[in-house]
Amino acid sequence: MNIFICTAYLLSQPKLTKIKHQNFCYILLSLKNFFDNIPNIKIRAFAKGKAAKQVFDLYKQKDNILIEGSIYIKRMKTVNKNKKKSKVIFVKIHKIHNLPI
Repeated sequence: MNIFICTAYLLSQPKLTKIKHQNFCYILLSLKNFFDNIPNIKIRAFAKGKAAKQVFDLYKQKDNILIEGSIYIKRMKTVNKNKKKSKVIFVKIHKIHNLPI
C-alpha cells in the first residue's frame, strides 16, 4: 500500500452518494506543483464512510486542503477508432485537514 500526502485545491463541489448504506464522496482536485514550466495536476479523489461525510460537510469548492490517502492508477479504454488506453489517476482519501491559507 502506498501512502500519499499532499496539499490540494478543490476544483469542484464535493458530491455525496449513498450505496447500500455506505457513503461515497467524489471531488476534482488540483495538486500544487512547485516545478517550473509544469501546470498543476488535476485528479479525481474519492472517500468513503466517515471520511466521505466529513469531506461533504466541511469542505466546499475553492478550499485548500491537506490530504492523506492512497494513489490508484486505472487504465481505461477510449471509444476512438485507435483503441488507445489512457491512464486515470485516482486518490482514495483516508484523512483530510483544512489549510489556513
